[in-house]
Amino acid sequence: MPTYVYRPKLAPGEERACDVCSGTFETSQHMTDEALTKCPKCGGAIERVLTPPAVTGTKRYKKHSAKDMERAGFLQYKKVGKGYYEKQFGTQGPRTLGSGG
Repeated sequence: MPTYVYRPKLAPGEERACDVCSGTFETSQHMTDEALTKCPKCGGAIERVLTPPAVTGTKRYKKHSAKDMERAGFLQYKKVGKGYYEKQFGTQGPRTLGSGG
C-alpha cells in the first residue's frame, strides 16, 4: 500500500494548531482510494503533495549491449581525439564527426 503525503490547504495568513495537519503528514492508502480533502483529526482542508516514488533495491540493472541499442534505433559516438568522434554503433549519421572527418 503506497504512502501519501498531505499538507494543510491554508488561506493567506492562516495557521493551524492541529498536531496532525499543522505541517505535512503521511498516511497509507490504497491506490484506488480517493485523495483526502479533510484532516482526519480537525476536519480542516488538506491537499495531497505530489512526491517522487521511492526507488530502492539492490538489483543491478542490465547494461544493454551495443547490438541491443542499435536494434532499438540508438546511435552512439565515442570521442577518439580532440573534437573527433567515431561511430560505435547505429545505422544513421556519418561514420565520423569533428575536425578529422
